[in-house]
Amino acid sequence: MSRKRIDLFSRVLVTGAALLTMVILFGIFFFLISDGVRVFGKISLRDFFLRTRWYPTYEDAEFGILALLSGTLAVTGLTLLISIPLGFISAIFLAEFGNRKTHDFLKYVFELTAGIPSVVLGSFGLKYISKWLMDLFPMKVWTGLNILNASLMLSVLAIPYFVTLIEDALKAVPVDQKEASLALGANMTSTLFRVLIPQARSGILNAIILGTNRIIGETMVVLMIAGGATMIPQSIFDPVRPLTAAIAGEMGEVELASTHYFALFMIGVVLLMISLIFTVMAMRLKRGMRR
Repeated sequence: MSRKRIDLFSRVLVTGAALLTMVILFGIFFFLISDGVRVFGKISLRDFFLRTRWYPTYEDAEFGILALLSGTLAVTGLTLLISIPLGFISAIFLAEFGNRKTHDFLKYVFELTAGIPSVVLGSFGLKYISKWLMDLFPMKVWTGLNILNASLMLSVLAIPYFVTLIEDALKAVPVDQKEASLALGANMTSTLFRVLIPQARSGILNAIILGTNRIIGETMVVLMIAGGATMIPQSIFDPVRPLTAAIAGEMGEVELASTHYFALFMIGVVLLMISLIFTVMAMRLKRGMRR
């Protein structure tokens, strides 16, 4: 086979794969939205998004997702507060300060942690972390299944993700930038914060956005240990029911083509919109940084 035919075949193969991916993506959006919007034939847009009561199986059913959305944002926000600083510091150490043996050992540990199934982390949080929280905060915790428990376990999932992506972003900075700064008399700390991090900020931001989407979409951990209460949280010790937990916990038993069924599909649309917003924000910020 000639080189031109190989190039043509490769081009057709890559183009076909890209088009197939786009078709699948738009198909997911279409089927989710087409089923999700049908819920508004039974309940109003205002009631769905602004009411806090989610009681889909009651005789007088209510389908307000504000409490579910608040739970998602609370768990995600606390997880980011825990995992981003720890992941950022760990990535800096691996990229710039650790020797080869230490780097390889810690990298192996992070990769091993990333491979832990989420159901295992959920079980660990259910059996051990919940009891530890109740013993540590007896005056504040009335159930060990709460925002803090879920956030701690989600952080275990998210930190290896942040470490890998942020380390890759730091290592992608041309080495001559670092050497030039050190040659001009700057110490390593100054070089890190004035040269390396600003140069890698696009990749770091991308890591944060991708990690946030990963946390928002996590299901098993929040289903098992977030508490399952449809309430707007007042503290990190309150139980919540995030959007993903509602879908996973109820979709298997819901009546087909019912209002409840369409409401769960609309929750999926909301999750997709949240993910899309974060992705667009990242793209705009990265474009601005390049300019």
